[in-house]
Amino acid sequence: MEYLKKEEIFFERDTNGELIPVDVILETLPNKPTVSVTPLTKGELSKIVKQSKGTETDTDTDIDVVIAHCKNPVFKEDDRISLKAAGKSLMITAIAIAIFSISVGTSQSELVNEGRKKIVEKELENFRTQ
Repeated sequence: MEYLKKEEIFFERDTNGELIPVDVILETLPNKPTVSVTPLTKGELSKIVKQSKGTETDTDTDIDVVIAHCKNPVFKEDDRISLKAAGKSLMITAIAIAIFSISVGTSQSELVNEGRKKIVEKELENFRTQ
C-alpha cells in the first residue's frame, strides 16, 4: 500500500514561499510546445471567476494570467499589445488553459470541453465545503 504524500496535494514552494514553476505541455496546440508556469492560487481563481462575464474568461483576463504566471517564456506588461495582436489569441488561450489546468488539477481537454469557468467554480465550491 502506498500512502498519499502531501506534496501531491500542495503546490511546491521555494524557501521564500514563492510558487515553483511547473513545465506543462500545451496540449491544445498542434505542435504541443512546453511552457513553464506557476499555478493560480484559490484566491486568484475566485477573483477571476467573480470578474468574468458570461461563461468564460476574456482575452484580457487570459493575458493577465499569462503575464503573471508564465515563467518561460517570460511575458511582461510591455508585451500586452503584441499579445493582443491577431493570430496570437490561440497561443495565449492555450497557455491560460494550461495554467488553469494545473491550478484546478484537471486536464486541458476537460477545461476546453466543459468550459473553464464551470470547472473552476466547481473546484472552488469543493474547496469551500472541505
